[in-house]
Amino acid sequence: MKKIDSRFRHLPEDDALEAMEHFKKLEAGPEALKTYLKNDEKHDKRYRDQFIQQDRRSFMDLIAKSGISAGLLRGSALLGGILANRHAMAQTNVNKRVVFCYLNSGAASGTWMPSSATQMNQITRPYGPDGYNVSGICHFRQIDVITSGHATAMNSLGVTDYNSPTMDKRIAAVLGTSTPRSSIYLGAKATTNGTLCSNIGPCTDNPTQALSNIFSGTSGGGGGTTPDTTYALSYDAQLRALEQIKTKLSSDEYARYQEHIDSLKKIKTNTAAANSSSGSTTTTNCGTGITPSVANMQATGKSQADIVVAALACGITKVATLQLGNHQGDWLGHNTSWTQDAHQACHGAPSNAAFVEMWRYLNDVPAYLIDKLRKTAGPDGQPLINSTVVVQVTCMGNGMDHSSGNGPFIVATQMPGFVSGYSARQGGNVYDLNGAIPKGMGLTGITLGSSTLGLV
Repeated sequence: MKKIDSRFRHLPEDDALEAMEHFKKLEAGPEALKTYLKNDEKHDKRYRDQFIQQDRRSFMDLIAKSGISAGLLRGSALLGGILANRHAMAQTNVNKRVVFCYLNSGAASGTWMPSSATQMNQITRPYGPDGYNVSGICHFRQIDVITSGHATAMNSLGVTDYNSPTMDKRIAAVLGTSTPRSSIYLGAKATTNGTLCSNIGPCTDNPTQALSNIFSGTSGGGGGTTPDTTYALSYDAQLRALEQIKTKLSSDEYARYQEHIDSLKKIKTNTAAANSSSGSTTTTNCGTGITPSVANMQATGKSQADIVVAALACGITKVATLQLGNHQGDWLGHNTSWTQDAHQACHGAPSNAAFVEMWRYLNDVPAYLIDKLRKTAGPDGQPLINSTVVVQVTCMGNGMDHSSGNGPFIVATQMPGFVSGYSARQGGNVYDLNGAIPKGMGLTGITLGSSTLGLV
């Protein structure tokens, strides 16, 4: 029996061993970061710097030629997005986007991996013909997340030392130099308990606040009892800005910009309706007037997914992270047989039936996100999924026993550089899968892992 540290002897043995491992990594974290930075300086950093400097020079040249004032650009995220999109279309090597979507606690053994593109397993039904039918562009992988147990959410994005930059942050450092926001980080019950999956920046759980923060270019947003009008005021200001610069836009740019305005107006209207009925117990879909709430995990997640897709389409960012839940699983379903929280679905039932039901419910959100990207046009007029890779990640293999093996991951895209179509396989680890993403995107100076797992 392994000796238990005196700080954790009040815990059950398995929990105490997990806590000891967690604190060991925390204590070693600063030194691990120094090692990462030293190795990065020797190898990858110079390649990233060359890419970034070339991209920044071409973008600044484009701004100078546009005739749009710097003050107007600073005041409007959407105007900045227009030029970012114009730049992306001219420079195909940066016309690329990525969305990382975290789901906590893995999947019950034997219930996740599909047998074909049309034959989903119990948990993966939302991706198949009975759901959004996006499985034909999904690569399903079961991989080792390296470290088992709680408080290991950053494992999902390729970091096991708690200090090195997560993969979304590494990619944003390259792709985010010519967009109004280098990245966005949204969540649903992500910030309520324990560690986050990313160190890219603060995570916003509230869709109303996310709209205000992302599209207004301000940090105002969504708490308290007084209705937040920041987004509405910014929306009106951006309409005025559009009138000032419309003669400098091509007809296609102006038409697409107006489409973005109309789309954001719809989201704004739906969120306002949700705020006005916040005392109601009704739970419907945010896209048609849903009230985002803790009780309706799907509604909040889909609302955040809508915002992510709008931000990508508008050119506001090229890197987004959507965190659904946290490692403690303190979220609830709605219209599910299991009425306790997700954590109890892992540990409070004699069989895996509750776990399967709740994670099938949660997987509806990333399936919806992939479908939304397939149906939404990017700046080049093509579906966003053609220039976007969705990476669905998790922090455990099986949350019922906290094991690290066979963690369920998905890579969904139609981006050139990645293998096309459907595939399903086991093997490899989080370093391999995360390292395959920048390689498939053609980004130099970001290396991790030793295999691309058949993705590239």
